Amino acid sequence: MYECKLFYRSGKVETKMLEHDGNIVKLLRTDIPEGVDHIDFMPDFFKTPVGSTGFFLVPSILNDGHAAQTFFHPRENCECAFDKNNMAIYAKSDGDAALLAVVTGMPMDYTLIAGINNEGYYLYPRFILDCEVPPEDLEVHFLNVKGGTYSAIARRYRQYQLERKACLPLKERMKEYPVIEESAKGPGVRIRMAWKPVPPPVLEQTEENEPQIHVAITFDRACDIIDEFHRQGIENAEFCLVGWNKSGHDGRFPDIFPVEPLLGGEKGLIRLISKAQNYGYLICAHTNLLDSYTIAKRWRVEDIIKNPDGTPVKSDCWGGGQSYLLCPEAAHKRFANEDFNEMAGLGFRGTHYLDVMSVATPRKCYDLQHPLSRRHAGEWRGKTLALAREKFGASGSEGSLDFCIGDLDFVLYTIFYMNPPMPAICDEFIPFWHIVYHGIVLYNSFCDTVNSAIKKDPALWLRNVECGGRPQAYYYSKFLSVGDNWMGNEDLGCSCDDELRAGVTKIKKEFDEYKMIRDLQYEFIEEHKKLADNVFLIVYSNDAKLVVNRSSHDFDFGEVIVPAESFMRF
Repeated sequence: MYECKLFYRSGKVETKMLEHDGNIVKLLRTDIPEGVDHIDFMPDFFKTPVGSTGFFLVPSILNDGHAAQTFFHPRENCECAFDKNNMAIYAKSDGDAALLAVVTGMPMDYTLIAGINNEGYYLYPRFILDCEVPPEDLEVHFLNVKGGTYSAIARRYRQYQLERKACLPLKERMKEYPVIEESAKGPGVRIRMAWKPVPPPVLEQTEENEPQIHVAITFDRACDIIDEFHRQGIENAEFCLVGWNKSGHDGRFPDIFPVEPLLGGEKGLIRLISKAQNYGYLICAHTNLLDSYTIAKRWRVEDIIKNPDGTPVKSDCWGGGQSYLLCPEAAHKRFANEDFNEMAGLGFRGTHYLDVMSVATPRKCYDLQHPLSRRHAGEWRGKTLALAREKFGASGSEGSLDFCIGDLDFVLYTIFYMNPPMPAICDEFIPFWHIVYHGIVLYNSFCDTVNSAIKKDPALWLRNVECGGRPQAYYYSKFLSVGDNWMGNEDLGCSCDDELRAGVTKIKKEFDEYKMIRDLQYEFIEEHKKLADNVFLIVYSNDAKLVVNRSSHDFDFGEVIVPAESFMRF
């Protein structure tokens, strides 16, 4: 039996007992009365006495965040709510075996509750209904796991995803889309070319009051960057142009054309694309089909996600001013095909980058003309990513939410904050997402590991290697006028030729190390294991092993010494 509790907005609480249907527990939407604010699914088998062997597994402690283990040792009573689950899963291990729970009904409409009280530890999903009738049944699917490690749990979830065709391995996908195979061979290089002030001095912009555009890199200067990569022997870089569009990065979305004249216009862009491809490089573009600004000629309030009261949903303020969230269905139907065809005509070939798609949980849309649940909103985002793959060879986005994982080929950073505070209920961070999806998606592991080649801390590159990441460089990753630069304050620039050469030299050094392990991008990670403080063993599906030593001391691995601040392949 499985207990669930219904909490009404009025304060009333009702308990229902649900039966298992095989390994699935379900509450039919038709059995949910009106006025229910939220429902807790609370099985006894996810309750554990203090002192038990094993752990709970939380997939993401915050949006784009670390997975974490909770061990069952004594601690003060506490409870944590995790409402940004990058995977709709949670798990319990008893040390020898584990139980994996996959939320298959309303997978983006729940908060994961983990806590300890006088009766012991507990872990369960809280479905948030806000007194609305849910669009689908509430459902959790339970899977037995052979082995009690977090790696075993990750392997089981990967198996589940592959068996239901939610995604395909890189080895299979790249047969049809060779860009994916090419992309894995070298560093990603993002080039931020132009932008307006952020925070914006004008929220609702027009052509008359639009703030001045800052030009950092013209198309001609970007040609110099590509020449320098070629001169220094970096054979497999993939360049992504950020802010090539009208008014620069976040300038006038959903409008992207005409190509920004201050950068050299369409002719300059075509010359740049041609130069990159003549060297054998991939070159792609950054666009956005979620944020939109009223300065755009194509902006229509009819295309914006609506709140329950019918008002348009506002998002953050960026270069274009106050952004409004495009309904993903409207964005796909109105803009995606038109824009992608025009960009393909310019010659782009590579991993087309659609900003925000996989870093923000899809929003419900209450517009009567295009109402959407979170699931359906996510499906439309997936269709747009899939279309980008068809048009350019691969698709990429910003974060690690896996609702559209089968349509995603690259993630700019899988974890936002590398060293966040540990939640009171958690004990240890683990690279769970990376074990699940390595060999399925290409990625850079952290915001901090962007530009690791030029940053002083050698541990950054090693953290990326440990998690299976691909090197990521970013020219002018810093663009905020005020606030934190979430990719770090050590930045890659090209204000003069000496700065350009020095930066590429450091990228080349990192690339040379990456070439020793880049073939592993096409393999699964089967095991991640801590050997000592800041020393880890990573085992791949082709039996290759990496020992990553992030410590300041040499590590004795059998008959081989792994030097401090290095990695070795076996």
